[in-house]
Amino acid sequence: MKQMMIENFAAQGLQLEIDEDRKVASCVRFSARAKFGYKIVFNYRFASVERLYEYCAKYINDKIAAQEFRAARKLKVKAEAAEKAAAVKIGDIFIDSWGYEQTNVDFYQVVAKPSAKTVIVREIACRSEDGSQMSHGMADNVFPVRDAFIGSEMKKRIDNYGGFKTSSYSSARPADENRSYYRSWYA
Repeated sequence: MKQMMIENFAAQGLQLEIDEDRKVASCVRFSARAKFGYKIVFNYRFASVERLYEYCAKYINDKIAAQEFRAARKLKVKAEAAEKAAAVKIGDIFIDSWGYEQTNVDFYQVVAKPSAKTVIVREIACRSEDGSQMSHGMADNVFPVRDAFIGSEMKKRIDNYGGFKTSSYSSARPADENRSYYRSWYA
C-alpha cells in the first residue's frame, strides 16, 4: 500500500514520504524557482496509519479530478470559441464602445474572412437616431451604417468571446444593425 501510494504521487510529479511508526506523511513538489529547490505541499502527523493513508488517497484523487476538470473545461472553451468564430461571416457588424467619462462608439464591418478565426474589418460610419439628442447636447444614440467605410482594412483575430481586440484597452463585440447605441462626448 505504501509503495503504491508513493508511485501514485510520483506520477503527479510529487515526492511522498511516509513514516508509519511516527504516523507522518510528507509531500514535496520540486520547483526550480523555489528557494531550496522544492515546495512543501503538506507535512502532517495523523492519529492513525489508516487516517494517514485515507488523507493521502483523498489528496491524490482530488488532484487528479481537478486536472481532469481543467482539461474538460479547456476543451469546452475551445469548442465554444471555434463555434463563435465560425458564426462570424462577411458583412457582420461589430461595436466597440469605450472611453473614460465619455462613451465613444466605433463600428466595424467584416469585409473578408481569410481563415476560421481571422477576419479583415473596416471601420464604418454611424448615424444619429432622430430625436435622441440629450437635453444637455453632448449625448445621443447612434446606429451603424452598413458599407459606409471610413477606415482602412485591419486584420483581427476572433477571440473566445466572438469579438476581437481593437486596441490595448478595448474590444469589439457583435452588434445589432437595427439597435441604437448610446454615445456621449465633451464639447
